[in-house]
Amino acid sequence: MKFPEAENTAYDSLRRILLQGAYSSVELDRTLAYVPEECRAKVTALIYGVLDKNIALDYVISALTRKKPKNSVSILLKLGLYEILYGNDPDYAAADRCVELAKARVRGAEGFVNAVLRAAHTVSMPTGDDPYSVSVRYSRPEWLVKRMTADFGRERTLALLDARVPSGTHIRRNSRFISEGDFARKTERFNENIRTPRGYYVTRSTLKTLDPHEYTAQSLSSIYAAEAYVSGLSGEISILDMCAAPGGKSVYMSELLPDSKITACDVHEHRVRLIRAYAERMGAANVTAVLADARNADKNAPGTYDLVVCDVPCTGSGLICSSPDILLGKTDGDVDSLSRLQSEILEAAAGCVASGGRLAYSTCSLLTEENEAVTDAFLRNHPEFAPVREEAAGKTPTDGKIRLFPDTDGCDGFYIARFTRN
Repeated sequence: MKFPEAENTAYDSLRRILLQGAYSSVELDRTLAYVPEECRAKVTALIYGVLDKNIALDYVISALTRKKPKNSVSILLKLGLYEILYGNDPDYAAADRCVELAKARVRGAEGFVNAVLRAAHTVSMPTGDDPYSVSVRYSRPEWLVKRMTADFGRERTLALLDARVPSGTHIRRNSRFISEGDFARKTERFNENIRTPRGYYVTRSTLKTLDPHEYTAQSLSSIYAAEAYVSGLSGEISILDMCAAPGGKSVYMSELLPDSKITACDVHEHRVRLIRAYAERMGAANVTAVLADARNADKNAPGTYDLVVCDVPCTGSGLICSSPDILLGKTDGDVDSLSRLQSEILEAAAGCVASGGRLAYSTCSLLTEENEAVTDAFLRNHPEFAPVREEAAGKTPTDGKIRLFPDTDGCDGFYIARFTRN
């Protein structure tokens, strides 16, 4: 039997992601740079597929084994089980490939691997409506299911867990380098691409044909957020983006408001370098990257900026459709600690807003604890701020809050709240 190169490559990448904490998108880009063209689609499907079904695969392994296998064996089993339970190849072929891989990578475990994979279809997923059953069935953390159910109710939670966004990379054009018509002609000749209100979901083959100065990868929800921040603003305004890395929203705001001056901050030097590189590639000369802790921003620039943006660190629960590893290693306790950090950053941001200026708060989370709970508490404590109710992202919020959901808006989950300083 031919050695299973795609499974072997995916196995190494999954070890780095699941055991060493590598980011799936970064790891996949690194891996595909040396993988033969004919293997790339399968390697991508295996890596993202296993990550997407990780909890369900853990459940199947626990049902078929008396004790938890070693990590190296567990990842190999997940590859095989994913192909058998969710793939299109015959079960025996998928099992045979993983047994061959076991002989090379986990010598001595091939008999065990073979026995587990051959019994894959004897395990049934739980069918109940309790949080544990839903967690396994949808392969999402139980703590997230519980919180979503408390926030949205059972039916809406299931709809959100069922939701999907198009596969591929979402890109938008760089208006500084290419016209809308020219960009459309370059992208629409590829039939596999999907047009969106602000760009395209494209394949890697399309990306290889484009000039990197003419486009950038940016999620649709991130684009909507940047547009909402600056909606109704114009001219030579000053903007502080407090948690800006890698720089996508700062750079897009700089295109929407070319006369503005944007200070883009991050607390880590290597992430500040990412912002600088991003701005340089996109020709965003009006973006300045600065090393700064968002929690102390008001001490350095009190009452200075016309617009202050705090797109704060969060659980990333709104990204579960597009980033299957986003919740790896996160726990229910992280929600509480993050909400405290979010409130601290929002408090510091408020002190940087000039009289008559605007403050914007956003997360890529679905959870009330990180969203409405933070901004409602802020408004109670700061009567000098009032909600902005004008339209943005196709929505006219009566309470100043814009909510994007994958099941209704065709993009990742996002929360945006905008305020003006009286």
